[in-house]
Amino acid sequence: MSAALSKQEGLILRSFQKVCRVLEKENDFLAELKFQKITDLLPSKQKEIAALEAALVERAKMLAASGQEHTPLPPDVEKAAQDFKAMIATNQVRLQQAIETQNSVIQLILEAAQESVTGYAASGHYVQDHRAQGAMTLRSDV
Repeated sequence: MSAALSKQEGLILRSFQKVCRVLEKENDFLAELKFQKITDLLPSKQKEIAALEAALVERAKMLAASGQEHTPLPPDVEKAAQDFKAMIATNQVRLQQAIETQNSVIQLILEAAQESVTGYAASGHYVQDHRAQGAMTLRSDV
């Protein structure tokens, strides 16, 4: 194996590790429902993923130029790739949980708004206050 290829694989390993560190932070923020911090991480995440992609593309070019396209990744880089996949899987689960939590919160708000506009009038009849619903509905006359 050439020194250039070895150096490139070292770069790939470091890139996987950097992306995983960002994903680990993002997963922690997802678990804590800290959406602003997740948003703040996005530029860093995009930068590290772009660097990883560039390093992988460069390795593929090097291997193609030497006719060794099917050369596997070294074990340490392969392990880093597996760690990356595991981190992505955790990220997807936590993202889905965060979405479900937000949907539950929205549903509670909507239910509370609906409950606050229904009740019994002084006459004893069941009524809805249509004026209060304006905050939660779209009007066609606007």
